[in-house]
Amino acid sequence: MNILHKELIALNKESNAEQGFNRDPQGKVLHTVCDNDLHFETDEDGFDFITCGKLRYPVEIVSHHQNDYELLINGVSYSFSIETPFSIRRKKFLATQASESTTIRLKAPMPGKILEVMVRTGDSVKAGDTLLILEAMKMQNAILASTKGVIKKVHVKEGDTTSKSDLLIELEKEA
Repeated sequence: MNILHKELIALNKESNAEQGFNRDPQGKVLHTVCDNDLHFETDEDGFDFITCGKLRYPVEIVSHHQNDYELLINGVSYSFSIETPFSIRRKKFLATQASESTTIRLKAPMPGKILEVMVRTGDSVKAGDTLLILEAMKMQNAILASTKGVIKKVHVKEGDTTSKSDLLIELEKEA
């Protein structure tokens, strides 16, 4: 499929509002929500503009990384990503999966030895509480709770050695 004929969606990063558009074979943007001609142009001085119908707005690309953009249009900042219909469906699916999961799986940030476990299954903790001490390279590292919750399961005990990314503790988030 030619990318110029592909339907694309501008997804507003703040509001999650979607604006669909296509590009014709000449690269002209065809906005699928309104009937106005919408196109981008650069004037002879190198300044960029969006023209919609008879209105013309100055545009500055503030930042661009992969498919994420921040534009300054007529002095107003807009952050959005350019998505395909498939990537929008995937993002929505992943968002529902993430919101359903309330379990945080704390993993070892580096290989080391468990010096002290300060919590047990069923303990209530708040954000910032020390859960265990991991010794790595002769340094003691406190592993902290990132949120308020209840310890669901402790997977290590004092004296255990861990590898990077080993599961240490499961924490059930509380509202």
